[in-house]
Amino acid sequence: MKKAITEAKVQRMRNIITKKYNNKTQVRSGYTKQSSNNQEGDIWEERGKQWTIRNGIKRTVSKLDNARKQHTTPLCCPKCNGKMQHPAHKHTYRRWGICFICTSKWEQEMRIDGTYDDFVKLIDDSNFDFWLNDITKEYGEWLESRNSKSYVTESGDIEDWSGGKTSKELKQEFEQQVKKLKESRNENK
Repeated sequence: MKKAITEAKVQRMRNIITKKYNNKTQVRSGYTKQSSNNQEGDIWEERGKQWTIRNGIKRTVSKLDNARKQHTTPLCCPKCNGKMQHPAHKHTYRRWGICFICTSKWEQEMRIDGTYDDFVKLIDDSNFDFWLNDITKEYGEWLESRNSKSYVTESGDIEDWSGGKTSKELKQEFEQQVKKLKESRNENK
């Protein structure tokens, strides 16, 4: 088989003889390379991913970057610039955003002002309210899932567990328990 001599091959040989090694032998159209001038901290999307430049390096933006940033403890306290090497500092930083020493001073100031008990009561009330909302939501989800009246055991048998109280009766009992819990909480205040 004889190979055809094309214009591109002839031009390539001319370029080699004239020592113009990098010259093109063909002109192509239809593709233009996009150049982007992204700066430090810019966020852009490319091929379905988000990208950014940090410290001069192009990196993907992860969904977990924000969570990672929230759980990273700095080396120094933002309030007093003291070193935060002890685990107690890490715990109080995650909770209040300051080191353990600053938290202790803050609590001591509240004790001197007489506002510490109110502060603790406010925290306890918000924790109780959050817990109550969470448990109510969880119980509601359980009641909905309870409506499927049959379950498949490990051996493959189908068991019918529909006996007992109805979902309406269980919901009423739960609401009564929540009401008693709130009343007892208000009495203790």
